[in-house]
Amino acid sequence: MAQILYNTCRNQFSNIMIKNISLNFAYFLFVIFFSISSLKSQDFKAEIELLKVDTQYALFQYHSNNTAKRFKELFDKSKDQRAVFFHYGASHIQAEIVTTRAKEYLHQQFGNAGYGFLFPFSAAKTYSSINYKTSHFGNWSYAKSYQLPPKIPLGARGMTVETTDTFAGFSLIFNEKTPSDIYDLIVFFDNNEQTPNFEIRSGNFVYVVNDSILSELKGQNHIVLTLHQSLEDLNLNILPLKKEGQLFRFYGFSLEKKEKKGFLYQSLGVGASPFEAVLHLEKLKEQAKLLKPNMVMLDYGTNNILYNNSVPANLSDNVAKAIKIFRDINPEIIIVLTSTQDLFYKGRYIDAAVVFNKLMDSLALVHDCMYWNFYDLSGGFAQIKNWQEQGYAQKDHIHLTHSGYKLKGYLLYRSIANTLDYISNNIFETSLTIPVKNYDTLIELNKVPIIETRQPKSKSKSKTYVVKPGDTLSEISRKFGISVKRLKSLNKLKGDLIRIGQVIKVK
Repeated sequence: MAQILYNTCRNQFSNIMIKNISLNFAYFLFVIFFSISSLKSQDFKAEIELLKVDTQYALFQYHSNNTAKRFKELFDKSKDQRAVFFHYGASHIQAEIVTTRAKEYLHQQFGNAGYGFLFPFSAAKTYSSINYKTSHFGNWSYAKSYQLPPKIPLGARGMTVETTDTFAGFSLIFNEKTPSDIYDLIVFFDNNEQTPNFEIRSGNFVYVVNDSILSELKGQNHIVLTLHQSLEDLNLNILPLKKEGQLFRFYGFSLEKKEKKGFLYQSLGVGASPFEAVLHLEKLKEQAKLLKPNMVMLDYGTNNILYNNSVPANLSDNVAKAIKIFRDINPEIIIVLTSTQDLFYKGRYIDAAVVFNKLMDSLALVHDCMYWNFYDLSGGFAQIKNWQEQGYAQKDHIHLTHSGYKLKGYLLYRSIANTLDYISNNIFETSLTIPVKNYDTLIELNKVPIIETRQPKSKSKSKTYVVKPGDTLSEISRKFGISVKRLKSLNKLKGDLIRIGQVIKVK
């Protein structure tokens, strides 16, 4: 289905100028990619050669002069007005290794507008950003965008925590103090009759949100606090004043500089999430009115194609729905679609990644989005093992190592910079596209026999089960006719937290 749509889209839109990459253009890219910059960046020439990175794809491709113009204006004006970039993704984004590296370069060149989104990951029983540590006390419940439909509403981050405790709170401790400046701290929470009083603390700054303030904020599910300082930590504490049916629901902070200029990079999304995760962010439109995104990258795919080695039939519709959501938020928003990296799972290369690359390339054309072809940029089919052997991918051949993600962050920045340079030097070009690579021969050479396996039924005789996205202990217990208590005992689990890929004893 995806291959048919790819061919159909290309034929249907053949009247649009699609310029194949020329030798001169390739040379232009080479010069840009390795040009001397004022940025204090690592020299990645050796890694690029070692990992077979194809730098001709280090671009954001586009299909209209209007898109190119808006893209260039956004960055050109960032020194005088705020540019806000939403980067959505799964595990590679939640830890913020990719986005931190890209952010460092973008802030140096286009101005630093602040940290962006912050979240108490500990309260959601998940791993934190590389930039700060989180802790919590009291009992918290949570919802994440890989568990669909979510059991409680989700905001722009894709993760929500809530508590009914009168004694609860959380702390974020930064690895490095933020620069001393004037900041706006946006606090996103549900404000209603059940909302308890709470306080925000950072160093000597203390702000109490009491009943009077909550009443003034009636109908408004956020508060904006101004801080004149650097930040080492950020704390939120529920104040022990019991209300009938008390419930505190929290969606996250956004830390932004008061001065509305520079580049604000928002790292968003949740590990293990599929593309359709962005369709379930109930509070996104409400919160986006304050966050004001100008550009969004939808950096998903791995969790859609990995486990069945196929592209879901409804993926094209879900991409279209996501695009509509963000264009309803901002009709002029720049939307960037992406592809995955090469993947190897259960003894075979995931050739669905090739189909996914073609499909997303075509959908970018159909919906006039930009396209970042990371699949071909990172070497393409059957290259993930090379990345692993060189220390840039993990042994699961799905996730990258810290060094690999840092390299991806640099390639992301470099692709933005290359695109801006290309637009500046080719002002009359109506499009910038490079055809995706053909891997048919390589795929044929790497084919492995397909062994049919039966899925475990209820009360199956299988003794173990591999955790899949969206699984919970209660769902596994129902599937195998075993109590949650027994599952915990068999697997020596102290809590309800399980990981994708974890092998669970079920008998």
